[in-house]
Parts: sequence; structure tokens; C-alpha cells
Amino acid sequence: MKSDDREEQKRLDGHAAEILEMLVAAGERGVLNLDLWTVCHAVNSRVADLRKSGYDIRTQREGSGIFRYRLIPTQAKELSEFEKRRRLEEAAAAPLFANAGAVCE
Repeated sequence: MKSDDREEQKRLDGHAAEILEMLVAAGERGVLNLDLWTVCHAVNSRVADLRKSGYDIRTQREGSGIFRYRLIPTQAKELSEFEKRRRLEEAAAAPLFANAGAVCE
């Protein structure tokens, strides 16, 4: 993989991670595509990437061109490679808060 390709993948992964963070924070109310556009305009593509990584994200049409995305909590399972990378980066950036997103039973 060329350096340019790695940089592009890192950028796309960063966008997906930001969208995931917004979905987690929103909980059941979800996030409108208009709000997700603050991260990037390729919302459908980044949501598709997250779905491929194992996240259950539902889309509901709200009106003309407006969609609400919701992250559906799932049972604990093996973490995707994307999620493992995201958590490692999160831990490196803020080690005191590395487990803040852990699910308690």
C-alpha cells in the first residue's frame, strides 16, 4: 500500500470513528445526516464502513433528503479490526478515559 493510500485510509477511518462517536453519544434519539455532514459529506459510505465492521446502524427517512441514523446496541462479540484500532488510538490519546465506552452488564 502506497503512502498516499495509507493516508487516505487513515482519514476515512477517522471520519468513521467520529461518526461512530456521534451515534454512541446520541443513543436512541439518533443523529440526522445534516449533523453528520459536519464530519464529512460521504455519510452513507462511512456508515457502510461501520456496518461492514459489525455495527448495527439503522436509517430512517425523516423528510426530503433528511435521514436519522441510530446505532443499535448489540450483544458483546469480538471487536472488529476497526474498533480495535479506534480503541488503541483512543487509549493513546486519553489513557485515563480509555475504558469509558465499555459496556457494563
